[in-house]
Amino acid sequence: MNSAHLPSKSESRAMNISLIVGILMLGQKWSAYLLTGSIAIFSDAMETIVHIAAVGFAWYSLRITYRPPDEDHHFGHDKITFFSAGLEGALIILAAIIIIQTAIDKLISGVTLEQVGYGTALTATAAVINTILGLYLVKTGKNNSSFIIEANGRHILTDAWTSAGAIAGLLLAFLTGAYWIDPLMALFFGANIIFEGGKLIRRSVQGLMDKTDPELFTSVNTILQQQCDDLGISFHRLRLRVSGNYVYIDFHLQFPDDTTIEHAHLQATEIEQLIATSIMQPCDIVTHLESTSHHPPDHI
Repeated sequence: MNSAHLPSKSESRAMNISLIVGILMLGQKWSAYLLTGSIAIFSDAMETIVHIAAVGFAWYSLRITYRPPDEDHHFGHDKITFFSAGLEGALIILAAIIIIQTAIDKLISGVTLEQVGYGTALTATAAVINTILGLYLVKTGKNNSSFIIEANGRHILTDAWTSAGAIAGLLLAFLTGAYWIDPLMALFFGANIIFEGGKLIRRSVQGLMDKTDPELFTSVNTILQQQCDDLGISFHRLRLRVSGNYVYIDFHLQFPDDTTIEHAHLQATEIEQLIATSIMQPCDIVTHLESTSHHPPDHI
């Protein structure tokens, strides 16, 4: 049984908005950096460059992931979702390294801050916009079971926190005259960005390695057990994996010897439909039918 799914208007709209807003925020943050000379704001602007590159690939990936299976890709193209998240994580870490190098250089050579008021206002506006956008993307991603959009939203929320921290560091450095606080805050942001990028890469690797979702497995196993108990049959070899927006599930059902193939197939189809409805996610379910007494001991 295969549950077809097409990209929704909300998913396409979310990615389009993310890309447009990202480009606008880049101009705003670089203006703030050029006005102030703040390394903390520079770190914020650098992350935005990385974000735009990642969103561009995510925008492309969203269109690839829903392509139907073809001659060269029998299981579809949805694993590009994990490549997208992994690339975003790697780019985030690359930006963090540049930020840390720049901050260390400024700690050694010294920092000069100018036009702090204008720079703070521009960065604060960007932080508010990114917070709203990030929350919207995370919600849209969860509602559509889209890892691409959810990962994008979480990156933007990290960007918003970076902006808020940059503002705090810039103001504190300006008000106290301890300008070294500004690059020190940038070092802190760099370390935090590396941590967030690492989490994205870890989740990407888990997806590419078909790591089983324990909650989803327990849910499907419970449904199977209940249905088999009601029908007087049994099951074994339940397996599932999440690939992008799709869940692939397969298991074996054992029927009494006198069960006709038509009746067994009907019951299996009902179980598949119940599972597909319960997990609320596009899925591909394959069931192997077999009799109880003719099941070979070495059958896998």
